[in-house]
Amino acid sequence: MKSILQSMIGLFFLSTAIAQNSLSTSNFEYLNGSSWSGNLMYINYSDGKEVNIRTTLKISVQDDTIIQEVEFPDEPKANYISRVKIKKNGHYFGDEKVVDLDFEGGSITKLTTRYKGRDNNKKADIYKTYLFGNQSISITKTVVYQKSQEKMIRNRYTYKKLKI
Repeated sequence: MKSILQSMIGLFFLSTAIAQNSLSTSNFEYLNGSSWSGNLMYINYSDGKEVNIRTTLKISVQDDTIIQEVEFPDEPKANYISRVKIKKNGHYFGDEKVVDLDFEGGSITKLTTRYKGRDNNKKADIYKTYLFGNQSISITKTVVYQKSQEKMIRNRYTYKKLKI
């Protein structure tokens, strides 16, 4: 009987840990309808120099999708809309595998994802770390080249919430 009780307690803690390591669109609800202003920093491929440009962000949540409308006031041809679905029982943010999550009161505060891709014509593991706050957001893309294990920050978006 004691071992059955211990097994049940263990399963409870395991299921709780798994549930906390999966996403739901409800974790993003507090960001729904928000607008942000900020900066994109990226490392230029041609000369390796840091470039900074102004950017804005609008976030909306619809069904199982987080929609990010990104605009660049100085380069409007670069504007884009990203639609990311929560997949595989909350273990994927779009096509990116969730590798780390932090929550506060059910709201997402940190999300780290990983996927395989190419950067600068080299195979790489690519990590994105999303930090969500009530007044600020940052999204950092880090690249780890597979052959050399060289690691670098490729770009970082930083935003402050606009008061509407």
